[in-house]
Amino acid sequence: TANERRVKILQMLLEKRELVVNEISKKLKISYPSTSKHLAKLESVGLIKKRQENLWVYYSIDDDKNKNYNQAFLKFIRVSLSNLPK
Repeated sequence: TANERRVKILQMLLEKRELVVNEISKKLKISYPSTSKHLAKLESVGLIKKRQENLWVYYSIDDDKNKNYNQAFLKFIRVSLSNLPK
């Protein structure tokens, strides 16, 4: 489902810190446009951020200290993911 893919994207970004769309789409085995839509949704709710470097757009967890709700949610995600089998 879409939510499962978004959680997997968050997990990947928590592990790797920063990824480009191509890396995420390959890992999840979904299309580039589908990956971009998931990333846009996560960005729209403030969970991730992007930065552009030349032609590449890098995505990472938005851990801005002013977003306390984000910090609590990401902590919950980290704990939940650490309890899942690999």
